[in-house]
Amino acid sequence: MIQTIPAKFKETAEKFAKRPALKFKYHGAYISISFTELQNRVETMAKGLQELGIQKGDKVAILSENRTEWVRTDLAALSLGAISVPIHTTLSPNIIKHILNNSSTRLLLVSNQEQFNKIKLIINDLPDLQIIIYINLDHPEENNTGDKKLMSLEEVMELGKGSKKEISAEVSPDDVASIVYTSGTTAVPKGVMLTHHNFLFDAEAAVTVVPVDEHDVLLSFLPLSHVLERTAGYYAPLVCRGCCIAYAESPKTLLQNLKEVKPTILVSIPRIFEKIHTGIWDKVKDGSKLKHYLFIWALKQESGTFKQQIANRLVFHKIRAKLGGRFRLTISGGATLNHKLARFFDRIGIKIIEGYGLTETAPVVAVNRPDNIKFGTVGQQLPGVEIKIASDKEILVKGPNVMKGYYKSEELTQEVIDSEGWFHTGDLGHLTEDGFLVIVGRKKEMISLSNGKIVWPEQMEIILNNDKFIIESMVYGNNRSYVVAFLIPDWQEVNRNLESLGISSREPDQLVKEPKLIELFQQRIEEINKQFADWEKIRKFILLPKEFSPQKDEVTPTLKLRRSVIERRFQKEIEKMYR
Repeated sequence: MIQTIPAKFKETAEKFAKRPALKFKYHGAYISISFTELQNRVETMAKGLQELGIQKGDKVAILSENRTEWVRTDLAALSLGAISVPIHTTLSPNIIKHILNNSSTRLLLVSNQEQFNKIKLIINDLPDLQIIIYINLDHPEENNTGDKKLMSLEEVMELGKGSKKEISAEVSPDDVASIVYTSGTTAVPKGVMLTHHNFLFDAEAAVTVVPVDEHDVLLSFLPLSHVLERTAGYYAPLVCRGCCIAYAESPKTLLQNLKEVKPTILVSIPRIFEKIHTGIWDKVKDGSKLKHYLFIWALKQESGTFKQQIANRLVFHKIRAKLGGRFRLTISGGATLNHKLARFFDRIGIKIIEGYGLTETAPVVAVNRPDNIKFGTVGQQLPGVEIKIASDKEILVKGPNVMKGYYKSEELTQEVIDSEGWFHTGDLGHLTEDGFLVIVGRKKEMISLSNGKIVWPEQMEIILNNDKFIIESMVYGNNRSYVVAFLIPDWQEVNRNLESLGISSREPDQLVKEPKLIELFQQRIEEINKQFADWEKIRKFILLPKEFSPQKDEVTPTLKLRRSVIERRFQKEIEKMYR
């Protein structure tokens, strides 16, 4: 039977009443909230929002890092037939203003002073916003919100406890549950309307082919405001299967929280796996010669052999223990994963299941199965989802997970969903003979050189970022005669080599201009260029001192490059490389 998200959650909460639903860190220790407690808090908050006049169709925005209150607010709003509008905490005030105004948000939940300060900067430019609810503010009485009502979440809960009204909203599976604004790598974020059915179909289909149950524990650190975490790290495991979700304090504390929570599942993005991979190799290099030899020996052992069992016990078991030691599987999405990285983790006993999806498809379209993984692909389509490759290699998708449309933009909707219901993803790829999907690149990010040759920047950047000295890169060359790149060094790795290079400075701002370091990177690029076709070879590059930042809108919250923003910001440097 097709259900709404709150109805499905209530069913799951009753089934697993006493089991832990959510965990959060409080005064140095993780504390659990049971399904019954969470359901009670959701109902109380829904009544509180109802007392404030929130009703079916109203927009309730959430500007908060991952925490139990995020889930509570989302489920409470959906219970009333309201529409939740998640906002990434890394977004600039200007983009937040666009989202709040475009969505006509009436009520906003804000987590802390840092996020509230962004709202203060735009408070007079938000005509539809009426109520701001905060979780923690330094001095609430000192925050002037003009004609907007400011109140604490505790006050909303008190309103709910005192309410005599029952929740009477009639919510349908085909009602819009959320307007999720796309990361916008090429333009201003668009509001994607996803229904209750979009989300629950996708969540159920995902856990059918990647089975999870109430005994699984997830550590959540990707932003819930991103649809990957929303579906794969919240609706699918918690709402549909009764898993326990623990929240990391922040991405920076991920390794520490992994040891504390000991999750069985982690939903992640390639960048995190890259950092863990680098960390493992750093430990190996800093260890004794014997440890280094033993690690290399262990990696070479064939799966299923007696020697591999010894390697697992002596080497890999210890590595997994530092990541909690209980991983049953990990999930990678949001960007393309280097297949060499997937093989490396598979060797050390950590299964990475790569999938593919978009905000507009709620998001999962295809995923590798735990017992049928094909490295270098994003797996096979979900049951109930259709994939078709157009004549120009664009990936087309049809199914109950495809969005209702773009909010307030029928014209844009018609551009991407054709008359037969196929959603045009903008991604290019192909299907293998056995139905595994291979992603080539983004249609809009394809580089056309002035000689007519085509370059796929994302594939090149994966290879560049795999070099031990490069942590991030961006390839450029549209309508130019050759390809250039911005390279951000891995300063930890660089610092290890400064002495042997005869460089005394350790400041990145100075090091990017250091001739000896530039020469080292020139050698690395010459070696990397051997993997590229002649027209793809990087002719010139510039070193940058810092990674691209979400705060500067240079990358999306899931760290995808906003190429047009970076190109504008570094226009002078680009022109310099073409002189």
